[in-house]
Amino acid sequence: MSTSISTDRKRMSVDLLTPEGSVFSGQAWMVVAPSVSGELGILPRHQPIVAALRPGETRLKMLDDSQLVFATTTGYMSVEEDRVLILVEQAERADEIDQNRARAALQRAQDALAEAGDDESARNLAQAALRRAENRLRVSDKQH
Repeated sequence: MSTSISTDRKRMSVDLLTPEGSVFSGQAWMVVAPSVSGELGILPRHQPIVAALRPGETRLKMLDDSQLVFATTTGYMSVEEDRVLILVEQAERADEIDQNRARAALQRAQDALAEAGDDESARNLAQAALRRAENRLRVSDKQH
């Protein structure tokens, strides 16, 4: 009996969404996401769960054993049986991140943080931009 490994595995429907729209919609056999309490791995038939996500690397293990990696920001993940819904502010495929652009964004965020002084609002915005830029570079560096 010769069947491929992808037909033997259970599948999950995975949707990765941002306010701008769908970043990924398809099937996977595993999802690994950065929850606020640590890395969270999801397999088919997982117990229902809602988890808060922190900026980090979200990995989708595809049915053909390839892997899609995304740099994701804060958000939530909802799991019900064989459906995973990931809602984040921003998501970008790691292999599509322009490292020069990401480095420039990091420099802009560092400059904004230095210029923020005692302005708490400006400081918070600059720190958030800095975390996003650092995350994009960290995730991208693993792919290049």
